[in-house]
Amino acid sequence: MGAPFYETAVAGANPLSAIGPFAVGEQHSAAGAVKSVVIRPTLAVLLALVLAPQALAAKEPRHVKPDRAAITALLDEFIPAVVAQKDLKRGWQLVDGVAKTVPYEDWVKGNTSVQAYPAKGTHFPGWIAGYSYPGDVGFDILLQPTKPSVGPWSFRAEAQKIRGRWKITTWYPVATYAPAGRTQTVLGPNDLGPANGSASASVRNGRLPPWVLLLPVGLLGAIALGGGGYGVTRWARQRSRVRELRRSLASDR
Repeated sequence: MGAPFYETAVAGANPLSAIGPFAVGEQHSAAGAVKSVVIRPTLAVLLALVLAPQALAAKEPRHVKPDRAAITALLDEFIPAVVAQKDLKRGWQLVDGVAKTVPYEDWVKGNTSVQAYPAKGTHFPGWIAGYSYPGDVGFDILLQPTKPSVGPWSFRAEAQKIRGRWKITTWYPVATYAPAGRTQTVLGPNDLGPANGSASASVRNGRLPPWVLLLPVGLLGAIALGGGGYGVTRWARQRSRVRELRRSLASDR
């Protein structure tokens, strides 16, 4: 039968000589492990902090001043032709995206994908921009009716520059008001049916606020700090065990 898996102390030898190489080796190995655990997460955190502003800059489009003249000129054609349905053939050329989801044959018959409304007026400069990026503008506009039985309606819309021309890509009502002389009531998006929820999502174009992009950075930092703390704690415990073992052996001399 082979020898047991341990060393027998030599008579007269220094008791610390049996454990010296192991203890020192363990100590150096633990220190190396701590450096690896601490340094790597630190570098990862620094790299994430450096790349985070670049990621934000890449994801968030550049804000620009809206082209009010071009958008107003588009509305001056779009609202009478499409919303008031006075010239649907011309209106077909003014829309795109989710505002153009029906066949042309249905469109010219009045079955359009744009909410019809008896809008009054021929010039509509009173729209309010919600956001404005290069070639993409979201806005709200309040329209007055030609019929006394209908109240004012507020619409939310998006216009995009497609192949060099501005077109309406989203158009839906967000609030309706009671006609003049009646009890004043206001109906908002929640009152206009679930279909407008998808329209609302499309007009916002699916953009996430910039702070959402910082969540992975914070998570990575938390993991790095946790890993570093665990490594330091483990190293300190190993050092404490070595010191206790040396003190115990020294007291037995």
